[in-house]
Amino acid sequence: MKGQILDYSIQTNTGIISADDQNRYEFIGAEWRGQNVPKRGDRVDFDINPEGKAVQIFTALGSANPIQNFSQQLDKISNQDQSESEFNMIDWFVKCLKNYANFTGRARRKEFWFFVLVQFIILIITQIIDSIIGTDFVLYGLVALALFIPSLAVSVRRLHDINKSGWWYLIALIPLIGGILLIVWFATETKPEPNQWGQPAK
Repeated sequence: MKGQILDYSIQTNTGIISADDQNRYEFIGAEWRGQNVPKRGDRVDFDINPEGKAVQIFTALGSANPIQNFSQQLDKISNQDQSESEFNMIDWFVKCLKNYANFTGRARRKEFWFFVLVQFIILIITQIIDSIIGTDFVLYGLVALALFIPSLAVSVRRLHDINKSGWWYLIALIPLIGGILLIVWFATETKPEPNQWGQPAK
């Protein structure tokens, strides 16, 4: 059977595989046969025991792809398995990149504002590089384009966190007032109760 690791916790040494048969199978770390620690998104081959658990789990041959490789590179600069209370601004930025086009769920203020801060710093650096090598905002444009979707996604998740639909982001089209209102909402504390987009972000 083939599938993809949906979740894995180092703390409990357990995980879940979303299989190609549209079912989910739990597994324990002792059944993992890969060389590296299992990570969300890994393609795997596995068997199923009589209890319906995944066993004898191997990394699927030929499963490497650009997205997975990019995710693995991000794992080298940020430990996403640590508690969010220990995250620095790079960890928050990487979390948003790993949720590149995730428009569901919720994002707390730290996740949103640290992403915005690191994005701002990166864009300033690309402007400086463009001016040095004389490329007239080519690098800046490419980086801004690459960060557009994760920026939009984390903005939508931030609105979800204060119990507002992501469609409210379109209020930015209203000159001045829309932008100010969005900034106020983005700075609003997490709503402590669960809502249709999930549990509180903190």
